[in-house]
Amino acid sequence: MNTKQKIIIGTTVALFVAYLVTTTGFVNKKRQHIYCRHIDIAICDSAVNRFIGVKDILQLIDRKNSPLIGTPVDHINTRQIEDKLKTQSILRNAKASTSIDGVLHIRLYQRRPVIRVLTEQGSFYIDETGYIFPFSYNYTSYVPIVTGNIAPSFKVGYTGDIPDKDNLIKQLYTFGLFLDKHDFWQSQVLHLHVHNAHDIEIIPRVGNQLIKLGSLDNYEYKLKKLYTFYREALPNEGWECYSKVDLRYGNQVVATK
Repeated sequence: MNTKQKIIIGTTVALFVAYLVTTTGFVNKKRQHIYCRHIDIAICDSAVNRFIGVKDILQLIDRKNSPLIGTPVDHINTRQIEDKLKTQSILRNAKASTSIDGVLHIRLYQRRPVIRVLTEQGSFYIDETGYIFPFSYNYTSYVPIVTGNIAPSFKVGYTGDIPDKDNLIKQLYTFGLFLDKHDFWQSQVLHLHVHNAHDIEIIPRVGNQLIKLGSLDNYEYKLKKLYTFYREALPNEGWECYSKVDLRYGNQVVATK
């Protein structure tokens, strides 16, 4: 590279830097005179779950002594707003930003449960990542329900990952995740009842059969046997013909009429 080329490149870089500095200064100066005129809230997955609404979000971010509406946009701490929203256990993520047209944009993503567990102490959801969060009376997500002899190590209102010592709840989460990924089972498995870790029953959405699953070990194989039974036996006998289907015995399905 000769001296002339070096001079041209150096001059180009200097002009570009000067342009950036001038533009940034212009934008920053302009933003000082832009006031927040509107808050645009989008709950991006509200078609799937409705744990929280726009009014709830406005209450959370409302500043009684200094309302956001009318505040210069460069005085709005979007990171602080995000952090406040993320304290809500039903929210998986929150993004906040301002634009030069005076709008505060908030984008929210809720947690998506795969199973709901009811215990004597209370009820909670487990989402697709294995995160536990409390049941909300504002909205019920239609996911498989688990009842029975379940004694979690954590207290009512707990939020966070499944503790290592809660093996049964880990198994229930894995089972719920499997159901969530398979449309047929998601629509067919309505309710699980736990007598103990080795005696679990499925109450289906279609049919009156009580399905004896046993433990959650090898549940994929057990459900495969059940699917074969549905496909080959029930079309001939009818969905109401059997009162109990037992999947606990090796490669057999024991059905009681």
